[in-house]
Amino acid sequence: MNITLNKSSLLAAIEISKDLNILKSKDLSYLESVKTSFDIKGGQKLIELIGLEIINELNTKIKEHDYQIILRQILNKYLKDEKPGFLLRITGGRDYFLNYIDENFEQLLNDAGLYNEINLSKEGREIGNWWDDLSEFVRNLEKDKKLDQGREGEEKTIRYEINKLKKLDIKKKPKWISYEDNSAGYDVLSWDEEQNKIFIEVKATNNTNGLFYLSKGEWRFSVSAKDNYFIHVWIQDKKEPRIITYSELNSKNYKIEDSSNAEWEKIKITPVLMN
Repeated sequence: MNITLNKSSLLAAIEISKDLNILKSKDLSYLESVKTSFDIKGGQKLIELIGLEIINELNTKIKEHDYQIILRQILNKYLKDEKPGFLLRITGGRDYFLNYIDENFEQLLNDAGLYNEINLSKEGREIGNWWDDLSEFVRNLEKDKKLDQGREGEEKTIRYEINKLKKLDIKKKPKWISYEDNSAGYDVLSWDEEQNKIFIEVKATNNTNGLFYLSKGEWRFSVSAKDNYFIHVWIQDKKEPRIITYSELNSKNYKIEDSSNAEWEKIKITPVLMN
């Protein structure tokens, strides 16, 4: 819907809620010229997004704290529904977030008391919870995006293996293991030219150099599967994967260490040669 939430559009939404006849006017630009501080069109869009009921509720709150509570609800809904680009910066913390919003939006956050002190008081906890809720929302968005990208890469590998097996005249189909067991250590089960099982871990990356991360579980499985283990790295819009064999993964090109004296969860790998 491309809605801008600022003081002007919010005041316009409140004004409209008082007199719905404003929306029936054929010349909104005239109204905006009369009420120069109001973004009438923006207020109209805001009502469509937030709902007339909550705007009316905001207008009836006389006590500052009651007003702030409703305004926080409006801000929360706006950010989650519209997902403006600056929202992704919220996980960096309140002060960091300020660097990516304009003065108009900052004013609304201050009006909502969201830059008041966060402490152990009820109000302090409410403010902290507001920031935590949106930070968690953004983290989940990023997880979903990574999951979508990963599934897309797995689908590409399934198609790649189907075509490969057809060319080899092998009457088998690859199996999408990650849907059955996400902790298996690989994503796709297929076969090589001698009809031996092969285990394929799929990585999809936006990095042009093919950078990806390998988990400890994936590394341990590669050690157990050895030459039957492969990694398909799908780089952006490439039509074929960069295939990493176990021997390459275990070569001196990649420093992978796992001992009783050291613990690691994942390692960063940049493929050395492109195929």
